[in-house]
Amino acid sequence: MIREYKWLIILPIVILLSVFSFFYYFHQKDVKTFADFFASYEKFDKAISNFSIGNTTDLESKTEIALKELDTKATSFRISSLVENDAELMRKAPEIVDLSKKELGTLKSYKKAVLDKNTDTDNLAREFGYLTNKRQIAYTHFRQLAGLKY
Repeated sequence: MIREYKWLIILPIVILLSVFSFFYYFHQKDVKTFADFFASYEKFDKAISNFSIGNTTDLESKTEIALKELDTKATSFRISSLVENDAELMRKAPEIVDLSKKELGTLKSYKKAVLDKNTDTDNLAREFGYLTNKRQIAYTHFRQLAGLKY
């Protein structure tokens, strides 16, 4: 008699395991997506900070490489709807990259203006500081949406 009804025991177990596996897979994928984006952002943040202090083509190229990596991570930033604020997070990642691009462009312009002894350096320095602050605020908001404290 137990053999006749053993499928009543096995079927719910298989269904529960399948549902658990489904959610576990998406959770792990989301964790990896966040970790990759956070690592790319931190790499860019460190690179642009070093480039703003120093003035070598090596630092500039490292910053550009870090920005390209961040752009790639933001472009491929897809998380499941199991994550709270998923739509807003997916919109915020490209916004951070856009601010980062503007910030790097402004920094390059500032460094060029300093070398050319241009008088517009004050405005460019102010714009660079503004964009840096705006990028950092956007990233802090992104982390808060993700449920992380900064």
